[in-house]
Amino acid sequence: MSFVLVQACSNDSAPETVQAESTLPAADTIFVNGKVLTVDEAFSQVEAVAVTGNLISAVGSSEEISAMAGPETRIVDLEGRTMIPGLIDNHNHLIFNAPTWPNGVRLGQVRTRAAALEAIAAKAEEIGPGNDADHIVFALGGWNPVQFTDDQSEFTREELDAIAPNNPVYTQISWGTAVLNTMAMELGGITNDMPEPGPETGGRIWRDEEGNVTGKFTGAIFLKWQLRPLFPEVTGESAAIGLKAAIADYSKMGVTSSMTYNGPEFPEDGLQYIQEHLADTGELDMRIYYPPHFDRNVSAWTPEEVPGIVAGLAEHEPWSGTEMYQMTHFGEHMYLPVSDSNRMGDRPYPEDMMEQFRIVVTAAAANGWQIAEHVNRDITVRQMLDIFEEVNETYPITHLRWRFEHGRGLSMDSIERAKALGMAIGVHSSAGMSSPESRGDAGPTERDFPPIRWYQDNGLTFGLGSDAQVVAHDSPFFTLYWVVSGKDTSGGEFFKHGTLTREEALIAHTRTNAYMMHKEDILGSIEVGKLADLAVLDRDYMTVPADDIRDLNSVMTMVDGRIVYEAM
Repeated sequence: MSFVLVQACSNDSAPETVQAESTLPAADTIFVNGKVLTVDEAFSQVEAVAVTGNLISAVGSSEEISAMAGPETRIVDLEGRTMIPGLIDNHNHLIFNAPTWPNGVRLGQVRTRAAALEAIAAKAEEIGPGNDADHIVFALGGWNPVQFTDDQSEFTREELDAIAPNNPVYTQISWGTAVLNTMAMELGGITNDMPEPGPETGGRIWRDEEGNVTGKFTGAIFLKWQLRPLFPEVTGESAAIGLKAAIADYSKMGVTSSMTYNGPEFPEDGLQYIQEHLADTGELDMRIYYPPHFDRNVSAWTPEEVPGIVAGLAEHEPWSGTEMYQMTHFGEHMYLPVSDSNRMGDRPYPEDMMEQFRIVVTAAAANGWQIAEHVNRDITVRQMLDIFEEVNETYPITHLRWRFEHGRGLSMDSIERAKALGMAIGVHSSAGMSSPESRGDAGPTERDFPPIRWYQDNGLTFGLGSDAQVVAHDSPFFTLYWVVSGKDTSGGEFFKHGTLTREEALIAHTRTNAYMMHKEDILGSIEVGKLADLAVLDRDYMTVPADDIRDLNSVMTMVDGRIVYEAM
């Protein structure tokens, strides 16, 4: 048998091939007659791909790759469809929110308010009647009323009562606004006598003129903690069940790898449960890269908790686990009080808070952790960079590829300083879950940032992700739509600093993300020797109108050489 070794080619030229004798076995799966966007360094295009075991064994013309077929080889005729590398989401909360997934309805791609209410009602019918946590219907994030073309008003308690009278219903817009129906309020023990949340939560219970609770609640911390009894119990078992359901849905969107960030109530032993019951049993159909937990914590809330986090960073081992399920990074908060809240305005964080931040960061560097820090304001970026530059003098970090997550408001000076430290930016479509009207007269960090064109043109490494499972749209194609079209979820203009080309955007959602995760040798492009993570699209990403990119989906997804979703 001849094995086809394909050399890089330009977009407009046919690939050059070299024939070399090989004793390699026949391929397990062959894809032919496609438009394969390899996303290699040349962004070359080929017709066919061979997969042997869990690796890409050849790429080239359909004729060349067909010669690698054996009696047991599955041959998939792509019939001209576009294949891309499996998409990598560099920031979501997949494990943390997995317990709610089976009861969730995804509204991100729904265009009308009427259709959204119908979807909620359909989910209630699917679940069946009941007044406990097993029967609650969730619409958690990934949508915003500004996306609706018929009526952009928020849901009301009365409407939710009418469409799902026999189920608790919890709807949440992004991170800080929730509307519940009557049964959900009863389940949570919410009455008109419920005391107002403390100012530290930023919470508010909305009431009518008579003082009655309306069903609307705001304030991220308040929602997260005081309404927590409405959610299914977070255990390793509930997370594993929900995770399988979530991954099945993500496979339909061509997502093959996720870099996750968990929440403080997720138990540390839950991570081991997922390892034993999904990863070790071969039932995990997505690569999951996750951070360490410290009992039920992800970082310190108080100075008294900092020593425990420092000890945990020394105890846990970065890069432990398999390529399907691996502990790779620490984040998204080094010290939780330094959460970079926009409520800080233009004020810096006090030095005593930043000193605790410094202690944790130093421990991360000393133990070789890649850190990923949530940040939006440039004033906070500058404070953090001061510390990173000092730490780098004792514990070099440039090889660790530290990251700013979200990174909406970086100035040119901060971009240059971050680049000098070998840092990268995670750009997330949560910013695009808005409209020009909803952003209003907000400051530049909310109105037209992140400055993706600045990042691209200045050579600062950045990759694309979502911040999904509460804050943002689940689909990577919404993210690609956002950065290519320059439009938000309402269709309004978003970026004032320039957008990305389709090639640049796809690179940022595949090959660059692999680099940011230290996986560039095995993931991110369709090249010989890399792991076989692939997605076949229902339409051509390169030629569909930019406004239609948001509605693309996969018709076949392969992870680690296994077809995990098929609708061809």
